[in-house]
Amino acid sequence: MATKKLTEKQLYKAKVEWFQENEYEEVEPLDFYREIFPVGSFQEQGNTERKAGNGMLIYKNEEGHHWHQLIFDDLAEIPNWYGKEDVYIRSASFIGKNTKNENASMIHALVFDLDGQEIKELRMVMQFMRKGTNIPKATFVVLSGHGLHLYYVLEKPIRATMNNIRKLNKLKEGMTKLIWNRYTSNIEKIQFQYCLQGFRMVGSASKMGKRYPVRAYRFSDEHYTIEELVSWIPKLKEWDEYRIDMTERDTVPKDTAKKLWPEWYEYRINQGKSSKWSVKRDLYDWWKGKIIENATYGHRYFCLMCLAIFAIKCDVPEEELKRDALALVPILDKLSDDADPKSRFTEEDALCALHGYRDNFKTWGRDKLALVSAIPMPANKRNYRTRVEHLKGARALQEIYNPNWRNTEGRPSKEEQVKAWRLANPNGKKIECERELGLSRHTVLKWWDN
Repeated sequence: MATKKLTEKQLYKAKVEWFQENEYEEVEPLDFYREIFPVGSFQEQGNTERKAGNGMLIYKNEEGHHWHQLIFDDLAEIPNWYGKEDVYIRSASFIGKNTKNENASMIHALVFDLDGQEIKELRMVMQFMRKGTNIPKATFVVLSGHGLHLYYVLEKPIRATMNNIRKLNKLKEGMTKLIWNRYTSNIEKIQFQYCLQGFRMVGSASKMGKRYPVRAYRFSDEHYTIEELVSWIPKLKEWDEYRIDMTERDTVPKDTAKKLWPEWYEYRINQGKSSKWSVKRDLYDWWKGKIIENATYGHRYFCLMCLAIFAIKCDVPEEELKRDALALVPILDKLSDDADPKSRFTEEDALCALHGYRDNFKTWGRDKLALVSAIPMPANKRNYRTRVEHLKGARALQEIYNPNWRNTEGRPSKEEQVKAWRLANPNGKKIECERELGLSRHTVLKWWDN
């Protein structure tokens, strides 16, 4: 006889009972956040002499708009939001009231979201961590309502430079692939979040209301270094990109860049112009069609965020983007669960997703866009050009900057191929260079800074 499927509320209560029966300690919200953000992590209210970042709480006001509330070092703001709906806290501190990446100050924890959690999947997650297989032991396991949030508190907070954010996002991508699998979730398509993502506040209401609060349970006393988390990434070639090195410097000093790429330095640094390729409008229209055909329930927000990024890449006016996004709302809302009013996709959700219409998102590449949207993108496209066309452009640039770039055998040396690619892609990444030129990681690293 088939087991009767539990409702969401019944499942929530069953999970709470499971944690209690297995003697996991429930942690009070203030104790939870104090361990993540020790005394001294944030600015002291009223103290203008001590300079530090602030904690950031995000909530919806009565009109349905998202607003930010600062959290000071005493964490006194947090109890004011117990039982409130749609409240999120980021595991990083920020300078000022804006949560842009460039305003981030320190990162205190890496957090992983796991949806598709029946009791069987919950038991498997805890078993994997308990036995030390597949998943490292989380510091805290948070029952967010429908799913789990795994918190890995860092031994020391990490400065949120753009370079560090990029590397931690890559590590999170790899670890999410480890954590989210057919044993730990009944949802096939993985949902990826990045290191500055906000998660429902412990003590606030879950999607089911204030009678079903977000709860935190201690799993271990572990606080991690990044190196310890990286050690969990499989030592296989296809996982190489996720084994980040926080000591590696990816940027070139400005004085060196001025000598290596004078033309680029003039328009990018002196003139402040964008270094992005001019991308055809066709790509934006193509992506609208992909959303209609391939969007899935857990990725609707990110599909529209990617539409905004394509709009900024393709110079599509913001007003047109808004009209297109709102026109897609009824289509995306059809993916909702009719039995769950909280699953509806609204115009407010769509407008919030359009924060991707900013210059700092222009550098998001195909791999990252495909990752967050869960919609595959053709590997043979280069800014909507074929690989042959793309490399023709790179070689044309090389002919301008160095007419004698070919070696005596008539074939460009690997050093010159990397140089040409970097000239054509000032903001490009090593992994993109490897893939497009067909070179090994070792070769690209060898000539990257020359």
